[in-house]
Amino acid sequence: MKIAIDECLPKRLTKLIQQADAKTVPQLGLAGTKDKELLAKLEELQINVFITIDGNLEFQQNFKQRSFGTVVIRSVSNRFQDLVYLETVLNEAVQQTTAGDIRRIP
Repeated sequence: MKIAIDECLPKRLTKLIQQADAKTVPQLGLAGTKDKELLAKLEELQINVFITIDGNLEFQQNFKQRSFGTVVIRSVSNRFQDLVYLETVLNEAVQQTTAGDIRRIP
């Protein structure tokens, strides 16, 4: 399973993702890419799940026809210490998310 983590999230979040190849958007060479183009590039890279903290993204872009699922993290901040407690629920969401699906955690 290939996972892409939005660049607004800390790189250390990749360490929390189990049983998957998790890379950040910058590690994929897509840093600074606008949302619409980023989503298209993620499809080209055959990403299975995209993880973001941008709660508005799902209302600005169409995800229903995407070849990957999306996990939207709802947290007080994007700091690693505010996200680490989500490890279990994040891994469950990654495993359960299918193409075109949007899951919100917690």
